[in-house]
Amino acid sequence: MAHIFITGGTGFIGMHALRQLSREEHTVTVLVRSQQKWERMCRQMGLETAWHTGKLTPVIGDLSIPALGLNPSDRKRVETADVVIHAGGPMDILLGEEEARAAFLQAAEEMLTLATHIHASKGLRHFIHLVGFKSPFNDHNWNAPEPVIAQLEQAPPYERMKFLADLHIRQGAHREGFPLSVIHLSVVIGDSEHGDTPQTGGLGILVASTARKLMGLVPGGKSHWLPLVHVDHAAEFISALAKEPRPVNETYYLMDERQQSPTMIELGTNMAKELRLRKPLGSISPAWLSKILGTPLGRKLGIPKESLDFIVDVDYPLDATRRIHHKSGLSHAVNSSTFPFVITDLDFRIIHSHAETDGYVRSRRGPLATLERKVEKARNENPTIVFVHGTLSGADCLIPLAEHFPESSVCLVDLPGFGRSPYHHKEDALEGHIESLVQAIQAFETPIRLVGHSFGGLLAAKVWERVPEHISSLHLLQPVLHTAPPRYRSARITESVLGRLSEPGLQKQLLSQTCFESLGDIPPTYVAYVLEEMRSPRVRKTTAETLAMLTRSNSFQFAPQIYEARSKEKVSILWGVKDQIYKLPEPFRSFHTRDLPAAHHFPISQPERTAHWLKQHI
Repeated sequence: MAHIFITGGTGFIGMHALRQLSREEHTVTVLVRSQQKWERMCRQMGLETAWHTGKLTPVIGDLSIPALGLNPSDRKRVETADVVIHAGGPMDILLGEEEARAAFLQAAEEMLTLATHIHASKGLRHFIHLVGFKSPFNDHNWNAPEPVIAQLEQAPPYERMKFLADLHIRQGAHREGFPLSVIHLSVVIGDSEHGDTPQTGGLGILVASTARKLMGLVPGGKSHWLPLVHVDHAAEFISALAKEPRPVNETYYLMDERQQSPTMIELGTNMAKELRLRKPLGSISPAWLSKILGTPLGRKLGIPKESLDFIVDVDYPLDATRRIHHKSGLSHAVNSSTFPFVITDLDFRIIHSHAETDGYVRSRRGPLATLERKVEKARNENPTIVFVHGTLSGADCLIPLAEHFPESSVCLVDLPGFGRSPYHHKEDALEGHIESLVQAIQAFETPIRLVGHSFGGLLAAKVWERVPEHISSLHLLQPVLHTAPPRYRSARITESVLGRLSEPGLQKQLLSQTCFESLGDIPPTYVAYVLEEMRSPRVRKTTAETLAMLTRSNSFQFAPQIYEARSKEKVSILWGVKDQIYKLPEPFRSFHTRDLPAAHHFPISQPERTAHWLKQHI
């Protein structure tokens, strides 16, 4: 349909736009700084086929370099574009003057030069520019901008340069006569299905502040709101505009209506609920809070006062945007069922220094966040393996084990309140975990192989009782099948202890509980993961309550039918005999059981050997 040239294609919005555009009959040329980043993004978004078949073509360059830094052949290719989508630019509200000028104003000048050349030589069908909803420029004031420019003198460099770039492109499009669509994006959050939000600015600043218990008073309260849009909805809108046969000059505000959006007090309450903290006590004026954050005391809190600029108390004109939505049949509302996943994904990314998992796609099954890697094979020939972690763990911790099953599709779940999964908020903690895992397994079209470690083994056995028809085989790795030590009985005390863990203290506890045989047996990445997880009040509280639940004997009651012969044929247990805390109850010895010379956490310390043992039963 069109040859599209897009900048910012490997960014949060751009990569979703590329996935959407690749589904259309377009050819797309993408400006990228790094071939390595491009390849990683293609794997992450499932775009390798589109790339290798020529629907997507990367060209190496830089927005802030003259002529975009393109070599002659790439420049020639770009100059044949019918549609230009300018989505490049950093999301860093603390940019300095010169950095912001290069990132926005210089980039705008280079893009205008390109657009002018295309329009003069062949006619540019459409220029689409992504800005931000706080830009003061619109279709009515860009041609008399002096009062607005004067007001921007006091704005931070990031905002000032970004908005001046908006004005510069509007003026250039009018001067040269090519159609211009300006998309004023609101705060972009994860996609409407999974909530995966790698851009931790924007809403992430509020999530981090809530986790640090700095949102007892919510900025704005009931009078203010934070406009939001799902990244996939933004991508669909960009794609719809790119298909417009006769585009008109227009400004589009991309967000929900104010009446359909939570107030700041509602947003603060929702964040506190998902982070398992007390709800806010009240509200504070954003203007007053901005003054406080601008003081030396406020700066020590680490919350940029510029972040408050996205919290507003006004409505925005949405008629033009809704016309495109209606014409193209697009969704636009924020998915309330996905919003908890957005919060917990941001919480996870903020606390973890390395949240990328190359080769695995972050997804969702029912109420659980997942990491998934698919292998194209006959579904009944090789069922998907679902891995379930234990306490002081998460889906990421079992990746080394899953890597030894390259022949199978794998799914690693985060249990409720761990990793990236929202807590279940059920009164019965164990039942909430079981029901969540049942729903996740029922989301698969065909029966799966279920592998559970430690507490995950207990849950896997419980799920086997409930939905055996959805499980082709069950494999328990050091399952917790009797009560935990009484020291964990008080969730409040345990939560406090977890919040003060140090690296030596954690290592000492792991050894004393015979989770590992020796200090050298503990993967450094595992220690780092656990310490980072314990920075989240959500994970701390969930871990403490889970350990307390495991001290109660009624958590280990099973229905008699689990011991029936037909059930036993599909169940295997791998048991590490060096575990001095837990023992395998005698009734479970009647299953296919293999004793291993290992401690409790052998799936984490010895993933290769565990996979070897497991493959003999799976």
